[in-house]
Amino acid sequence: MSLVVLPLTVVFVHPQASFHTMAFQSTPHPMTTNLPRNWIPSNTKTITTPITHPPSQPATTTTIHGFFDEGDELIGQDKLKACIPYVLPILDGDFFGSYIYDRIPPLKFLHELFLSPLVSIFDKIPFLAIILFIILSLGTRNTNGMSRIVRFNAQQAVLIDVVLIVPTWMMSVMERAGEVPRVWDEAGSNFVYYALMSAVLYSVVSNLNGKKPDQIPYLSGAAEFMVGPF
Repeated sequence: MSLVVLPLTVVFVHPQASFHTMAFQSTPHPMTTNLPRNWIPSNTKTITTPITHPPSQPATTTTIHGFFDEGDELIGQDKLKACIPYVLPILDGDFFGSYIYDRIPPLKFLHELFLSPLVSIFDKIPFLAIILFIILSLGTRNTNGMSRIVRFNAQQAVLIDVVLIVPTWMMSVMERAGEVPRVWDEAGSNFVYYALMSAVLYSVVSNLNGKKPDQIPYLSGAAEFMVGPF
């Protein structure tokens, strides 16, 4: 074995090996194999770089509006326009209140003063009910210049009128089958009339207060669908 001394480096050359070099650099710290894991030499400088954050931005909120969100308030003349379509179900279902008019004289007086002339005209003109039905159901769809809530009320009034077909048909069937006891006839007629007037009065009062009458079960949802998204 031969020893070759180099500056700051000691090289051992074995005669039977190709070569094997071990270099020892001068260091002021003692060489040891039992150094702690996080050991840092004393002459090492630690450089701390500050972390800068981007300037905070104000929080923003995003509102997603559905197809049917146009506003649920009526203003100006639309309050009266939205009430007009409910004349159709009132005139078409007026005969259901005959027993109530007989039992309440003041109500009968108001009926003869205001509704009876309109009901007479409504019954005398042929196909007037069908014409009004078509105008309200088809003529108010996708109409430019007409508020969507007004069109909604038109469709809802049409649906209320359609619902009257069922009790009207049942009364005609019972009359053909034979004489119906007055108790049953009066109870059925009064129930239909109360339900009709409740829906109409709710809709009219809501419209006059500027609110959309969309709380009638089943009918309001169907009216929204019939009006469409725009």
